[in-house]
Parts: sequence; structure tokens; C-alpha cells
Amino acid sequence: MKGLRIVKKKGFIIGFIIFSLVLSGGYGIGAYFVNYALSPTSSSHERNISDSDKIDVFTEDQKIIEKNKQKEMAIGNDFMKNTKPMNIIANDSIRLKAQYLTHENNHMWTILIHGYKSDNTNMMSYGAKYYEQGYNVLLPNNRAHGTSEGDYIGMGWLDKDDIACWVDWIVSRDSQAQIILHGVSMGGATVMMTAGDNLDHVIGYVEDCGYTSVWDIFASELDKRFSLPTFPVLDISNMVASLKAGYNFKKASSIEQLKKSKQPMLFIHGGKDDFVPTDMVYQNYDATKSVKDIYIVEKAGHAESKDYNPQEYWNKVFQFINTKIRS
Repeated sequence: MKGLRIVKKKGFIIGFIIFSLVLSGGYGIGAYFVNYALSPTSSSHERNISDSDKIDVFTEDQKIIEKNKQKEMAIGNDFMKNTKPMNIIANDSIRLKAQYLTHENNHMWTILIHGYKSDNTNMMSYGAKYYEQGYNVLLPNNRAHGTSEGDYIGMGWLDKDDIACWVDWIVSRDSQAQIILHGVSMGGATVMMTAGDNLDHVIGYVEDCGYTSVWDIFASELDKRFSLPTFPVLDISNMVASLKAGYNFKKASSIEQLKKSKQPMLFIHGGKDDFVPTDMVYQNYDATKSVKDIYIVEKAGHAESKDYNPQEYWNKVFQFINTKIRS
């Protein structure tokens, strides 16, 4: 009997050691992917996918896009010279920074929200157009981006609470403010996630190429970049992210937030988007119960809808704003 107890004890110890090794190895894998995806200093912006996953934009269309990008960049650079810096403290005590430019005696505002591993300089041309149309313009740097503080990228979910802080800053200056949110890529997801909170003074939204949820976009990229299944890699990474970054990939859902949104939403997407699949915009659109419209730029890739045809893009945006949001 004594020998049997020793054997059982040894078996338990060996089993515990194996379990611990598996657990620590799993945590290591999860930590790697969380740092890869959510650390502002990782190389995740260097995207390499197989040719079979790429959707090529035709050469002539790409020439048009690149030419317009240069023009838009010049417009944005000129606009940026006139903006002013400011900062706020987020709910978790990190410092967030932004640029802004206002008109006198005007209550129309827009908050322009940039994408993943980008910063507010990429939204300056958008700011120029809104300012030209009479809007006061606020261009934040998302947490862990640009000059803002933060250890982990919020993917729209943490950022929606930061947008609420920016709205509070605007309202503290202008109690009659009417605010439109306009975001691109991760900024588009931020817009949709914020929409579900139905913030006071926010009267409408323009989202451009945002994803359905953080889980969905990470699952898509896990397959395209690493040829890995969601289980168990993304499941483990999700647990690690909950501990380290403070949010859950599945809960960070544009679709679920859109179901609660009450204000008008314009959805924009490129028909040749191989980063945020174009199918996602239809899922987001279908989830929305408020006033809505959809604009697909068939020949544009990811975040290229404005640059394919800026005039048509802005005509569509302000037609929606003037007839559905501000009417």
C-alpha cells in the first residue's frame, strides 16, 4: 500500500509538472501575440500575407490613388500648421494629446479618429475639409499612438472611453456643441463602438473601413499572416489580453454596439479591402437599427476610399450629414 501511495504521489507530481509546462507555454504564446498585436513598438504594422490573400488594385487605379494621396497629404500638412496642441487625462490616468482648430461662435464639431499604428497627422486632410465646411475640428492621438501615452493599443474598445473624455472636453468649452465622429480603419471601429454608448452632444457618425469586432479582425489576420487557427491561439491570447491590456476581444464588438446606437451612421468601405474584409461592412450595416447609408468604393483598397475620388467621397459624406444628421 505504501508503494502504491508513492507511485500515485509521483504520478500527481509529474502530471502537475506537465500541466504547469503546458500552461506556461500557452501563456507564453498568448503573451507573444498580445505584444505583437497591441504593443505600440511591435512590428505588426509590417504586414506580409500570401498572394492568395491579396486583392490587387489595378495599376491605373493605384496610380490615381497615389496621386490623390500626395495632394491630400499636402492639404493636410498645410492645415496642421494652423492647429493648436492640447491634452487631457483619461479615466485610467494616462495623458492623451490632440490638435484642434476652431471657428468663432460655431457649435458644429467633428472628432476625427485615426487608424492602427498611425497618428492624427493622417487625419489632417480630413480636418481641412471639415474646417472648410465650417466645423470646429479635434484630432486626437489614440492611446499608445503618436504623442499620447499608453502601453497597449485599445483597438477601439478602450478608445471609445477616451472619445467620451474628448467629448467632455468639447462640451466644457461649448455647452451647445453638436459633434460628429468620423474615423478610418481602427478609427472607424472606434466610431462604431462609441456609437453604442449614445453620448450626449454626439449627433451622428461616419465610419470608414472599420471591423466587426477585435476578435474577428485578429482571427482574420492570424490566418492570413501566420496560417494559424483561432483555437487555441486566439483564445489564449484573449485571456492574456484581458489580464494585461484590460479588455476582451469578443466583447470589443462593433456589431453589438451598433445594435444599441440611436444616431445616424454612414458606412464607407473599399471594394478591394484585403485587410478589413469588405464583407464586414455589410454585417455592421445590417446590425444597425438607426438611420443609415452605405457607400462602397469598388476600386479602393483598405483606407483608400477618400483617395480614390476625394470629391465624390466628400460629396457623399456631407450629403449624408446635411440630409440625415443635421436635417
